Amino acid sequence: MTVFADTPRWERHGMLWGHLISDASLSELHLVAARGGLHPRSFDLDHYDWPESAREGLEAVGVTFVGNGDLTRRLIASGLRVPAARRAEARRERAERGAVGLGLDHVPEDLVTGLEGHAAPLPPVGEATPGTFRLTRDSPCALVRIEAHDELGRAAAWEFLARADVLSNRATGHSFVGQVLDVPD
Repeated sequence: MTVFADTPRWERHGMLWGHLISDASLSELHLVAARGGLHPRSFDLDHYDWPESAREGLEAVGVTFVGNGDLTRRLIASGLRVPAARRAEARRERAERGAVGLGLDHVPEDLVTGLEGHAAPLPPVGEATPGTFRLTRDSPCALVRIEAHDELGRAAAWEFLARADVLSNRATGHSFVGQVLDVPD
């Protein structure tokens, strides 16, 4: 069992990002990512996104660095790959599980309960329906980060959080922790 990383070459948030995968299990991947200093939000269904600045930490925990094509081949061979054609469906399934787990009567566009993983990004201004929002809370007492392009989205985010907090408190004894992207019907 080995964890592999490729060369960061994808730009986002003003940084270059690479991918981190396991050839054996997601449990192994999560363990090595945590030991290497990656935030659990960096997980994306079958891999972690990692910023170029994290290389030293990943090297220190024994990650093997390979070329981009080799990384993809190893992920496919592992059986852990979520193919591009199935990623939207996998996100939808995750959202449905999270909504059922919380007891929500509406399944958001994307929902991550807990810290492991991230919801899809907020669509750009010209592509977002009025009222669309993305909300993140990383611990029960953490500040809430709301992304929205309009007041409808900000209001919808606060309404979602109020509902999710009540339901989460009933189920877990603490406020909602997670991330959600929702687009009004």
